[in-house]
Amino acid sequence: MAQSTFTTQLLPSLSGKIGILQLNNPASLNALTLEMIRSMNPTLHAWLQAGVRATFMEGAPYEKNGKSKPAFCAGGDVKAVYLAGIAKDDAEKDLAADFFREEYILNHQIATQPPHVPQVSIWDGVVMGGGVGLSVHGKYRVATENTLFAMPECKIGLFPDVGGTWWIPRLKLYSQWQNKSVVGGVGNYLAL
Repeated sequence: MAQSTFTTQLLPSLSGKIGILQLNNPASLNALTLEMIRSMNPTLHAWLQAGVRATFMEGAPYEKNGKSKPAFCAGGDVKAVYLAGIAKDDAEKDLAADFFREEYILNHQIATQPPHVPQVSIWDGVVMGGGVGLSVHGKYRVATENTLFAMPECKIGLFPDVGGTWWIPRLKLYSQWQNKSVVGGVGNYLAL
């Protein structure tokens, strides 16, 4: 069972009836941690009970060479999962399995939010792996000129997780939004 956790790596706030989730782990490009997942799940549930009209998700910027750079989420905290996996303590080893189970539960929660409570995610900067899962299952994603999108697990031969095998073939090309008779899509393009 997922635990509830408070962490400064996730900054939830309300603005009227809009729930705002800021991913706040800039040292690792807002990589998704188990603490963030455990904080986000009950926050989203509480907001639904409180009657929010939408959720808005964004990443905190990070500093590089004295300049602020955007980052949405560079995926799951692979380093923490790796260290938990090689730990000698069985309880710590369980954290690796907990991370993926609870991440996928969160992705499902986002995907099954009521249609009248859309999620808007701002893809400004790096959007990879777990960051894709947090956002692609929501209703709207806004990509900026800074967006760097990737599913890096595919490069090492792993299937695209966070529901990737479901949503990739369903992504539509811009031309399909303009003209409903255009067939194909991003999934077909990637398969070729």
